[in-house]
Amino acid sequence: MPGEVIPPAALSPHSSTILIVEDDATIGHFLRELIEEETPYNTTVIADGHQALEKAPQIHPCLMLLGYRLPDLNGIELFDLLQEKRETSGVPAIVMSATLPVAELQRRGIHQLRRPTDIGSVIRMITHALATAEEQQLH
Repeated sequence: MPGEVIPPAALSPHSSTILIVEDDATIGHFLRELIEEETPYNTTVIADGHQALEKAPQIHPCLMLLGYRLPDLNGIELFDLLQEKRETSGVPAIVMSATLPVAELQRRGIHQLRRPTDIGSVIRMITHALATAEEQQLH
């Protein structure tokens, strides 16, 4: 696309992959298609928290898009466990759900996306989360 602006995170030597952890296959597929069509980022979709804990360190995501109501581990528990791993510590995250524990998310610096949502909101939140993380790294 002529004149396309590529965010710095997508050009960095680190991964330009967004990790999507979503147990609803339809939503996971929708998010994958949306992100890969509308942004310069790649995606990896994983259906549960335990599998994400195992695979995320090899993926080295630049952003994690986590469902809140996942089987076994919720999105916040998964975020906390991933923060303990060297490869995923400090990676920004967005937690998605119709109902969110706002105070818990704010305390951890996790961005939030209420469902249902529209395409524009998803893209804006991804851009905001990545820009905020880049700004924090500069300071």
